[in-house]
Amino acid sequence: MLYGAKALAVPLKFGQLMTITELPGQDMLKWETYILDNLWFTANYNLKDLTLLNSSDEKTGLFIQNLLKAGGKLQPELQLGNQGYYLRNNIDFSIMWGLGSSSSLVSNMAYWLDVDPYKLYRSIFKGSGYDVFCARAEKSLIYQLHGDIPEACETYFKPSFSDHLYFVYSGRKQDSQESVNQFKSRRFEDDKIILEISDLTDTMLNANTIGDFMTVMLAHEEALSSALGLPKVKEELFPDFPGEIKSLGAWGGDFVMAATDMDQVEVKNYFSRKNLEVVFKWDEIVF
Repeated sequence: MLYGAKALAVPLKFGQLMTITELPGQDMLKWETYILDNLWFTANYNLKDLTLLNSSDEKTGLFIQNLLKAGGKLQPELQLGNQGYYLRNNIDFSIMWGLGSSSSLVSNMAYWLDVDPYKLYRSIFKGSGYDVFCARAEKSLIYQLHGDIPEACETYFKPSFSDHLYFVYSGRKQDSQESVNQFKSRRFEDDKIILEISDLTDTMLNANTIGDFMTVMLAHEEALSSALGLPKVKEELFPDFPGEIKSLGAWGGDFVMAATDMDQVEVKNYFSRKNLEVVFKWDEIVF
C-alpha cells in the first residue's frame, strides 16, 4: 500500500497460533514453529540476555532474537529471565504464500509481551504496519497512515458478486521489505497518487456489480503501475485472462485477485494451464 493512502483488508481463514507453556526453574526460551503440522524451525534462547544458543536456521533465529529484544525495550519492566518458556507456533498455511506470517508473528509476540503491536512492528520493519492490524482483525478494515499514526476502521465488505472473485498464488514469493525499500527510493511529486488510490479504495468498497468492481481494479492497477514504473501483473503474466487481475501485497508477487464471469472450473483450468494450482474461491479463504 502507498503511505497515507486508504487500503482495504479482509480477514482470512488462515492464521498463526502461538501457545506458551511455562518451564519452572529454567531461564530458557525453547521455540518451535510448525507449518501445516510439520516441524519447520527450532531455537533456544537464554532469557537473561536473549542470547541465541542454537537454532535450525540462523537467519530466522536472529530475526526472533531481534523481535524479543525490541519487545524488551518497549516493556523494560518485563522479566522473562525469571521464568522459562516453551513457545510453539502453528502456521496453517504455506509461508511461501506471503500471507503475513511475519506480521502475524509480530502481532502474537506483542500480545504476549503486552506491548503495542504497531510500535513493535516499526522497531523491526519499515512498512506501513498494515499487516499487523490485519493479523487480529475479525472484520474487514480500512487502514490508513496519518503521518506515522495508524488508523484502522472496521467496515463491511462481502460483495454480492464474491463468487466471481478468486485468489491465486502467482508462484513468485516477494520480499516485502525489499519491496518497501524500492518504494521508498522513488520520489512522488505530490499527493495526487495518494488521493487517487484512496478514492479508488472507497469506490471499490461501494461497487455494486462485478463490472463496476473490475473497472476499479483496472484503474487501481494502472495508477500504481504508473506511479511505481512497473508493469501491471495481468499485462505481464495473464494478458489473455477474460477478466481483471490485481496485485496483492508486494507488487507483482505472492497472491493476485482475479475477477471474472467465468465459472469455477474454467477459472481453475485457465490457471492450471499456467502451472498455477493454488486457486481459492472467495468463501474458501475469506471469513
